[in-house]
Amino acid sequence: MSLRRGAFLLLVFGAVADAQKPTTQFWPELDVYWSPAVHQRTFVELSSSTEQDGPNREDSIGLYQDYLMLPAGYLRGGFRYTHSVHDASYQEFRFVGEGTFRTWSRGLARLVSRSRIEIRDVNSDWSYRIRERLHFQRIPVHQNGFAIAPYGTFEAYYYSQYKTIARLGGRVGSEAHVYGPAWVDLYIARQDNTRTLPKYVNALGLTAKLTY
Repeated sequence: MSLRRGAFLLLVFGAVADAQKPTTQFWPELDVYWSPAVHQRTFVELSSSTEQDGPNREDSIGLYQDYLMLPAGYLRGGFRYTHSVHDASYQEFRFVGEGTFRTWSRGLARLVSRSRIEIRDVNSDWSYRIRERLHFQRIPVHQNGFAIAPYGTFEAYYYSQYKTIARLGGRVGSEAHVYGPAWVDLYIARQDNTRTLPKYVNALGLTAKLTY
């Protein structure tokens, strides 16, 4: 191999390796839950880049309604709007429907599955996405005082425009009951994307939750 060809290959491999380096982000979020009746709950979400589908930072606002009177879970429907912070490169209107059910529980541990379908208008292009998530969590013993609930999740995303699973994601973290209606969720997250940028994302997430 000539010196020139070797130098060229090193440059190519270096560029590929650099392009595949994970992007590191911070994902802040505020969730507010209000239960006007025993069977229903309203959920407002304010978040940044937690479901990123573009190269730039994205902020979101969501409004959802939950139906709670199911034997082992609940149903949710709602709407979410997402846009790029610094430019107009990304805008999404999303209609959401999902069902969350406890599939296994023993002692202080439980496994919860969530199936979600999203009808999406991304930059005026319509598509849908199906998401399947498994959530394994330790149930806190006491919820009136300080309580910790560690958990792990794994999620697969099917994109209709690509006709394949184009994203895998997971989180490891813990929810903590701080005081009264206040909870905090601190976690580390990973997203691997095959069709969207950034391709690899590592994130530190912090969600403040208020329940009324």
